[in-house]
Amino acid sequence: MTGDAATQLLLAFSRLLRGKRQEGDLPVQLREMVHRGELAPRHLAALAIVVLEGPLTVTELAHREGLALTTASLLVSQLAEAGLVERREDAADRRRTVVSVAPEHRQESAAVLEARLAPLRRALDRMGPERAAVLLEGLEIVTEELEAVR
Repeated sequence: MTGDAATQLLLAFSRLLRGKRQEGDLPVQLREMVHRGELAPRHLAALAIVVLEGPLTVTELAHREGLALTTASLLVSQLAEAGLVERREDAADRRRTVVSVAPEHRQESAAVLEARLAPLRRALDRMGPERAAVLLEGLEIVTEELEAVR
């Protein structure tokens, strides 16, 4: 590779994002919703977090995505309208809304995410725990710097 380290990192991110934009592995219904403009990458990212870590509150989703609470709430509303997630009051605190994947989408969504996670897991395994920890720490620093520019 040529160029300075920042240039190499930008090119690597570009290659990674190109792979992320592939929609061929999405369930047909999601793919159609993306093509109609009903869902955007931000919706898919929020849905992925709910699939992987849910059920969780809208506040927890906002923190994980680095979003304002109002933005996360809007995303959840749109995902619920699309029938992809369910919302319910938290039994312990009725002011909180708990979000979970709609049962009819749970298995297929989990399978898609597992397929997307497989190459990442293989890469991290190849690195070993120490190098993987350094990579993750470095990516966190890069993310912080990129978010500071917004």
